[in-house]
Amino acid sequence: MSDTKQIKGQAMGHNGIINYEVDVDDNKIEDLKILKHSETSGIFNQVIDKLKKSVITEQSFNVDTISGATVMTQALLDSAKKAVKAADVQLTAAPKAAKTTATTHLSADVVVIGGGEAGLVAGCRALTKGESVILVEKNGYLGGATILNGSNVTATGSKVATKIFGDNHDTPQALADDVARESKHTNYPAMTDVMVNNIGPAIDFISDFAGLDYQKAQTQTPEHSINRQIELPTASSYELIQKVSKAFNDHGGKTLLDTRVEGLTFNRQGELNGLTAVQHATPVKIKARSIVLATGGHGASQKMRGAESQGLDYYGPMTSTGDAYGFNSKLNLQTHDLGWYKVYPHGVEVEPGVAKLTTYASKKATDMGALYVNTKGQRIVNESAVYSDFRDAILAQPDKVAFMLMDERTWKQVYDLLVLHDFTANEIQGFFDHQDKTPIFVKGDLATVAKAAGIDADTLQKTVTAYQGYAKAGQDPDFNRDAQYLHSFDGDTYYLVEQRGRFATTLGGYSVTTPDLQLITKDAVPVANYYAAGEVAGGANGHDSMPSMMNTWGISSGYVAGAAASANADRQKAAGQTDLNVVGLMGTNATKSYNRTLLQAMQNLFGDQVNFEIAEISDVPLFREDDVDAEPANVTALCQQIDAADGVVIAVPEYDHAIPAALKSTLEWLSCQEHPFKDKPVMIVGTSLGIQGTVRAQMNLRQILDSPGVNAKVLPGNEFMLPQAADKFDDQGHLNDAGSEAFLKQCFNNFLTFIETDEAAPVMAN
Repeated sequence: MSDTKQIKGQAMGHNGIINYEVDVDDNKIEDLKILKHSETSGIFNQVIDKLKKSVITEQSFNVDTISGATVMTQALLDSAKKAVKAADVQLTAAPKAAKTTATTHLSADVVVIGGGEAGLVAGCRALTKGESVILVEKNGYLGGATILNGSNVTATGSKVATKIFGDNHDTPQALADDVARESKHTNYPAMTDVMVNNIGPAIDFISDFAGLDYQKAQTQTPEHSINRQIELPTASSYELIQKVSKAFNDHGGKTLLDTRVEGLTFNRQGELNGLTAVQHATPVKIKARSIVLATGGHGASQKMRGAESQGLDYYGPMTSTGDAYGFNSKLNLQTHDLGWYKVYPHGVEVEPGVAKLTTYASKKATDMGALYVNTKGQRIVNESAVYSDFRDAILAQPDKVAFMLMDERTWKQVYDLLVLHDFTANEIQGFFDHQDKTPIFVKGDLATVAKAAGIDADTLQKTVTAYQGYAKAGQDPDFNRDAQYLHSFDGDTYYLVEQRGRFATTLGGYSVTTPDLQLITKDAVPVANYYAAGEVAGGANGHDSMPSMMNTWGISSGYVAGAAASANADRQKAAGQTDLNVVGLMGTNATKSYNRTLLQAMQNLFGDQVNFEIAEISDVPLFREDDVDAEPANVTALCQQIDAADGVVIAVPEYDHAIPAALKSTLEWLSCQEHPFKDKPVMIVGTSLGIQGTVRAQMNLRQILDSPGVNAKVLPGNEFMLPQAADKFDDQGHLNDAGSEAFLKQCFNNFLTFIETDEAAPVMAN
């Protein structure tokens, strides 16, 4: 008889309580169900499926947390572990697969760094251009900062817009004029032109590619002079990320999550040709013809935030840490306006320096007649004006704080919207219960709320009295507020909610060329093979972006950068392969060999400069002259691999003062009917546990390679023989002896020269 249990529990997530259930049958985890949560759905929905799969597969809660959601996933794992233990469940953990420390080597025509909106669109565009594409994302989920926003975007110049709005007389120039006006002409016109001229084709492209059914946005904000804003049916960016990422994968794109880029790689000519990263504990190297940088902003990096951010709260993803400014440091890239932030007025500080947005609730409050006052008790703005007016009014206050004053009927609707968007009921009650802490949420008569907030009570009373008269008269002589929003306060109970400036988005970033969005150095020199898209390349929207414009820049810039990176990759293909192809031939069929480790170390050391591929001989059968007319398929494949290579490195162990029989047999296959080694540049290396480092085997191999039928061109004067192999490699398989590594680099560089010129400078061992 089975023992089935449904174990319920609670965990404290990032935004509030997570209610869950663990289903167990005969001490085996069958399911992990989430009953209720208040986390950001776009992130949570992606994260929880991965976490559940790990827990069920490993039959344990001692699994890895998800990058970018560490707090929430660790809390859930810890809580579930305790709950299951308390229910007297005895789990038997499944054996964990051994984690490899060997470097994973990949290649693609285009690599995109960053899995937000801009990066995904760039990757999709490159796929349609016929490129192979790898997308690298440091978090355990896709979406970046986009996942926290709505899906609203402009559609100027698109077929989608024509279908939705008909002929609304919108043009790229009209959109550019709005951008310039609202940003007070701080925008970079050339960047703005890229945005406004490409958003139409970009919207049409991504709508068709990913099956996005855009419709007219419910709110057409007054910053736009023409109705041009569209959104997805759910109004959620999660729908966009979900559908676009699926389309990317369905069309052959490869996505690497939990993969943090740590550096860039360069070929022998010093041109960018790839990146290095870490996925969990595994090093990853990716070679690419083009790279698109779409890593997002730097708002969560306290080190990078300038003086302008003082007094502003941050509400964006805590993963927006400006990583690109670290791994790009050697390139001396040009930046601009890193102190620009998109500041909104509707936020409450939930912990020091960190805010949650209240935009929807605050807008509802002002529509119903709420006032914005300062600590003097004075109104500071037309409460029905555009957001930038609110922002400027709040930032003009000495403490950069305002207070939203409303009556009880308004509060009820504000409360519902707060709970709907990112707040929990317990969290809000906690604000009221702890009035000695921020944020300030108070309830009572005017004198009570004024005292609690430190507001001048007499002036506040005069302000409210005057406003009540304005509402009755239908005119606002102080700020000319529209009469439709002049609603009298009802009753004597008031609610006061703190409002602070907050930002998630940075508006400055790296400088790029137009129209291709190619990154440039501080000397204004374009960086070969390197393009940028999204928030990391600022300027198109200037110092202040209108609503919908960050999504507009993300989609349009991804569209442009993806095409530019593809064209660059195609130019390289047309010009022929630029990197040399080197095959590292494993000289033994043994499963474990330090010579394999040596080849892998060489692949890691020199994979940036050349295409270094390791070939095994473990499946090559013993040579028999009787079988030459029926050559095994793996022999044919190895022959073709060596024939296509520009050079071959053979790592040879020493068996009985000679090369292994498996290598001798392989060379016999490759010198009987087919002769791929004829005139092929070859470098010989070897390592052993003893002190002679395969010296006799290397002499033996040189003799064989010089024989008729083989006729290889062996690199002279460069004998790399590594003794005492057990002490020469670290846990990751890298050489840990600086002298040996330096000599190997010298020998290999001479080998590359030998390949290119058939000459090599003699090298003497130290």
